[in-house]
Amino acid sequence: MGYRNIMISNGLELNIKDSQLLVGQLASIPLEDINSILIESQSVRLSSYLLQKAMGYGIVIYCCDEKHIPNTVVLPLQHHHRHFKMLKMQMETSKPLQKRLWQQIIVQKIHNQARCLEYMNMKGYKELDAMKRQVKSGDSTYVEGRAAAFYFRHLFGDHFSRGEEHIINAALNYGYAIIRGMIARTIICYGFEPSLGIWHHSELNGFNLADDFIEPFRPVVDLYVSGKFDYSESSKVLTPQIKKGLFSVLNYDMNFNGEKQILGNSIEKMIMSFGGALMGKRDEMQLPELIPLQEHRYE
Repeated sequence: MGYRNIMISNGLELNIKDSQLLVGQLASIPLEDINSILIESQSVRLSSYLLQKAMGYGIVIYCCDEKHIPNTVVLPLQHHHRHFKMLKMQMETSKPLQKRLWQQIIVQKIHNQARCLEYMNMKGYKELDAMKRQVKSGDSTYVEGRAAAFYFRHLFGDHFSRGEEHIINAALNYGYAIIRGMIARTIICYGFEPSLGIWHHSELNGFNLADDFIEPFRPVVDLYVSGKFDYSESSKVLTPQIKKGLFSVLNYDMNFNGEKQILGNSIEKMIMSFGGALMGKRDEMQLPELIPLQEHRYE
């Protein structure tokens, strides 16, 4: 997997030559180094050959709408030689196992939300962290919803609502969309069917499994956004600079099994552990833990 996340915000032409991405006359980047490409401008020109080569390298490509919000993710159709085996394994997953895995995901999500409050020096992180112990198999008592209401109220204030049009929600949704696309790419690369979720089961959603796996990663975006915006900034809009910062969240570290791992590696290791759980090789998934924001440093 590559490590460079590239944002194209001007009307440039993208080409491929000798396994290099040519960004107009500005840069030449080896395809093997690229993790993702965000095409923010609607005047960028590229070829079907570029798409085909990018998919061969497992590069995820995001495209934005006229409001410059990611609304399309281009993913490889199949990037795993044993796709049917993985699909069969997913379809045969027992309900008890699905419920246990969902419980683990929600427990870790609430734990990371509590860490977010703690790192922002907000009240309530101890009470929130205690709520994770109330999560039952399958989260049958819906602790996730109660925890989310408590969390966002303490993080952004009593008047904040996830349903309103506000710069905070626009920034959160932008960041979530970036991580969701990265998770969807990794799911496909490991041979899993993204529409078959653990808990999400909408027939209209082709990425139910990505919507399951994104939960413990959301607090990374929350931590970034809470450090950049205040609820009083209701008239502020997403600028190219703000979106560039949100896209860079992919470069931040998380704690994974006691080691600092860049977000993309944390996603990959989580999905590998999911496969191990389905095959009966492990009882629990390995999930990422939120740490104070810091960009990954390569040796």
